[in-house]
Amino acid sequence: MTYSGLVCILNIEYIEGESVMLSALYIVGFVEGEGCFLVSLRRDNRIDLRFFITQAIGNKDLLYKVKKYFGVGSVYQKSSSEGKLPAYVFEVSKRDDIYNVIIPFFTEHKLLGYKAISFETFCKIAKIVKGRQDIRKLNSKELSYITKLRFGMNKHYGSPGAVKSARRVGTRYNLK
Repeated sequence: MTYSGLVCILNIEYIEGESVMLSALYIVGFVEGEGCFLVSLRRDNRIDLRFFITQAIGNKDLLYKVKKYFGVGSVYQKSSSEGKLPAYVFEVSKRDDIYNVIIPFFTEHKLLGYKAISFETFCKIAKIVKGRQDIRKLNSKELSYITKLRFGMNKHYGSPGAVKSARRVGTRYNLK
């Protein structure tokens, strides 16, 4: 089947209101283009692991299908900034769901582009913090290592701001 044939079939099913089942390959491709693996370091040195997909309001139902596929996470409306259209987000932030659903899924169903680099880094950091009841007990060496790893995440996607952001963060943390 050709790509245009598949698009035609999906559009027909969508127009007729039939439910289209998402496949693992579809989700991998969708995440490759629209997903994000994020590691946040809070001021109190806690580490938050998040996986999310953001879409325009018209694709809200698609995010609910992704949520149904994984069986975890939530879908919510992102607060809109001035001059930006409203958006919806599918997000998984519970550590157990990250470890038991998201990481195994993308370990089995490989990302192929630059997003694979962010996923590998995400997994390295997740391994460091896994099993800790109090993430604030990371030592300074671990925090420094995680900060350096985070620096390389989500920087290779072709947006002009990515390089600028990488330089700013690199200067801020003295990472060169």
